[in-house]
Amino acid sequence: MTQSLTLSFAPRMRPSEVRIRLCSGPHEITTVTVASRSGHSLREAPEALFCLGIYPASELGLPLRIDAPVDHALLARATEISGHYADWWPGCARVQAEAPAPEIPATAGAPGAALFFSGGVDSTFSLLEAAPRLSALITLLGVDVPLDDTTGIATLEETTRRTAQEHGLDAILLETDIRQKLHPYAGWVELHGAAMAAIGHLLTDHVDRVLIAASGNESAWYEPWGSHPGLDPLFGSPALQVEHHMLVDRFDKIARIAEDDHQLARLKVCTKTSLNCGTCSKCTFVLRALEILGRRDRARTFPPTGLHDGYIHVGEAAYLTEVVRLRNAARQAGRQDLVPALNASIGEFRRTPDWRRRLEVALKTRFRIARHRHRWRRAAS
Repeated sequence: MTQSLTLSFAPRMRPSEVRIRLCSGPHEITTVTVASRSGHSLREAPEALFCLGIYPASELGLPLRIDAPVDHALLARATEISGHYADWWPGCARVQAEAPAPEIPATAGAPGAALFFSGGVDSTFSLLEAAPRLSALITLLGVDVPLDDTTGIATLEETTRRTAQEHGLDAILLETDIRQKLHPYAGWVELHGAAMAAIGHLLTDHVDRVLIAASGNESAWYEPWGSHPGLDPLFGSPALQVEHHMLVDRFDKIARIAEDDHQLARLKVCTKTSLNCGTCSKCTFVLRALEILGRRDRARTFPPTGLHDGYIHVGEAAYLTEVVRLRNAARQAGRQDLVPALNASIGEFRRTPDWRRRLEVALKTRFRIARHRHRWRRAAS
């Protein structure tokens, strides 16, 4: 008989910390912790268990069980949500979810809107655009920056606190090992939107809406991603609305940030080092854009790399539209010196047949899911 993936809350030690157990039948596989460094209380909302469990259940091909009453409308969307995963990533399955029926109607969360904030281009742009309706910033420590990177964590915490203070917002700082604990069984790229929604439900003592900054432009509708304009709102409930915020070209986002010296001076986009390396694809895109905008000298978090030290790798069609927009902006600004390198990135992508890219992605995805299922079976045995 196939065991369910079962999620439940472990006994809690303090109001500012929750621990979530992931089990296969009687076997506890792992426990995830979310703790508030800023002292905010966390609510044991069963909807958080559903959001955190639905993608791993789809990857593992297991029915999902929540050991607490979940909003019936959210629970009923399990097949729809996992259907997105099954359509996007070969090997994922449509799954059903079950939970005890609620005894009382769901209540709304406390009034307020919070933005997930990492200090990168997407969340910084969303902050500048949505600031008038925000009440808080949420920063996850241990996701983009590992908790053992004390320098990186301190920098990220200080960035959030200072930014929140400047905008008159509350700074919600959460330590979590979600990414590390679930890495053996579920891909983070695919899980991260659902994980942020789960954390939003834990914070309904403080907000009734969370904003997840879009990571792409309108082309994002046609690309699979863990945070998606057609997916994020499905994780909402009467207590919490989940908003996928603003599909805008990356160059235009950077142009908006470049108008704000404070935010530009703190911008952190690199995923390779605690600081911006200046040469990876993410850093290179930002530096090229700032050169075009004439604001390169204001970006103090980037090292003084040479103009052509980095290279932009284009991995999918949605990102191709971003690089084409960047190249066109270079032409319009008279920066012909930047055009050849951008043309090289665009040409590299276009030389690969579309069928070959799709096949490579499908094979990698199936292999990753098979590996995760094997690990889960070994852990559950």
